[in-house]
Amino acid sequence: MTSVPAQHGALLGALALLLWPGCVPRANDVYKSIDAQGHVVYSDRADSSKAEKSIVRVDQPDPAEAARIAKEQQILKAEESQRNRQKSAEDAQKAQIDHATQAQCDAARNRYYALKDARRLFDRDAEGNRVFFTDQEADAKREEARQAMTTACGS
Repeated sequence: MTSVPAQHGALLGALALLLWPGCVPRANDVYKSIDAQGHVVYSDRADSSKAEKSIVRVDQPDPAEAARIAKEQQILKAEESQRNRQKSAEDAQKAQIDHATQAQCDAARNRYYALKDARRLFDRDAEGNRVFFTDQEADAKREEARQAMTTACGS
């Protein structure tokens, strides 16, 4: 299946060739035949005695139509370019959000495992001395870290 812009491009290319000075379309013999697989084949040479000679009529293109198609093609390319820029911007923003989310998850997971694996948990007082948590306080800190990890990582 050919896309619409490709069809317009092919049509535009054919019209440009027909409008090119010195490129005069000429009537050649065209033969129609059916190959061994049953496909219809058009060629400038008869490949068998069963090939039928076909008449091909070539109409001169309308310059106004060629200009309209060229302008339409230009508009389609501009729209596609705009869509591609928009998609790239959206993809970059999504990647940035995904990266930040993953970084939060990693930090929460690392904090949880550090607290889980620590034997004794402590804080520092104003003078820099260790103040150890009770077992209940340590368990509460670990549970808080586990919940933060679950929230950040989704599991």
